[in-house]
Amino acid sequence: MTALGSLIAACCCVSGCSVYGPDLRDGALTTGGASGATPGGGGALGAAAGDAGTDSGGTGNEDAGAGNGAGTSGGIGPTGGKGGASGGSAGTAGAAGKGGAAMGGGTTIVDPALIDDLEDDDKSINIVNNPRRDGIWDVNNDGTVGGTQTPLPGKFEPTALAAVDRPYADDLFAAYMKGSGFSSFGAYMNVSMRSYADYSKTPVYDASGFTGVTFLAKVGADVATTKKMRVRFISGDTDPRLGKCKLTTDTPTPAPTELCYNHYYVDMTLKSTWQQMTVKFKDFIQGTDGKINPSIDLTEMYGLEFYFATNTAFEVWIDDLSFTTD
Repeated sequence: MTALGSLIAACCCVSGCSVYGPDLRDGALTTGGASGATPGGGGALGAAAGDAGTDSGGTGNEDAGAGNGAGTSGGIGPTGGKGGASGGSAGTAGAAGKGGAAMGGGTTIVDPALIDDLEDDDKSINIVNNPRRDGIWDVNNDGTVGGTQTPLPGKFEPTALAAVDRPYADDLFAAYMKGSGFSSFGAYMNVSMRSYADYSKTPVYDASGFTGVTFLAKVGADVATTKKMRVRFISGDTDPRLGKCKLTTDTPTPAPTELCYNHYYVDMTLKSTWQQMTVKFKDFIQGTDGKINPSIDLTEMYGLEFYFATNTAFEVWIDDLSFTTD
């Protein structure tokens, strides 16, 4: 490891947990309002940076090619491949592609738009600095007795893709969730932008440099499986941690127009075959159940949710999640 790689690994080794704590999991997610109660989930995670690509010059771990200067990351999607590292000329540092994961989480990358392609086979998203991004994947549900969800909350791991299920040849892993039987507010898979030891003090992430998100997605082929999915933007305006909205348990009892969890969202219809889905932040809206804000504040992002409504059977794969810049 180079001196630079050692410095990155030392600086990035932090103790964290899912930003989706008990308060965030209480909510009428069909409309973004607040109700219900859910089980615990999310857990402590030591998110740490891997070495940036490989050591300077020579060959890289991820398809390092010859050439001068720093390499570039690959694109997202069926034809784009992964963000591999191109090697530099001898004695010149190569670009950081798939760095080795240190202390059990995360891959440090060059492309700040790529949230995670799951190819490091862990629940940590790709680590990016300035602004810091080091969150995790997880799932959760409303705790309905008899409801089923795979994986269980706090037990998320990427799922291996069989050759026939891959959107493109070298795509080996994806995020996966399946379940049914939830009647209070439903179930979701979430991606936090930050991990932090003290949930109540989890920092927000500044996503103002991006215009939206894009990802690959498909649902199960079973006719009973819903094709409807909601993508939700969890912000400082709609989450209670920044104190900009109120909970039903607050004293005095707040007015309905002051309540948290009226998250911004976009609804979409998926297919049982892989699709590239792109949603722009300008198209996210709020419901009427809770505090309504003038506009979405991209500088105070906690994360994203892939949410399924009550009384539905769901099965979904998500892959190559990235911000957009145009």
